[in-house]
Amino acid sequence: MRDTFVATLMELARSDPRIVVITGDLGFGVLDKFAAAFPGQFVNAGVAEQSMTGIAAGMALEGRKVFT
Repeated sequence: MRDTFVATLMELARSDPRIVVITGDLGFGVLDKFAAAFPGQFVNAGVAEQSMTGIAAGMALEGRKVFT
């Protein structure tokens, strides 16, 4: 299921540069393909979920479509 989620995000990100993925240091290599393909649309906020949410809110206010 998570592979399908990441594949779908990659498909959407190809056609919309406003899409950004922010992770709280998920690990397990789940987002490695996305990060490699879209380094400008990927942020690893580390283990700081509250900060990740603040970053996402700020990006959304500036017109980004953010997935956390």
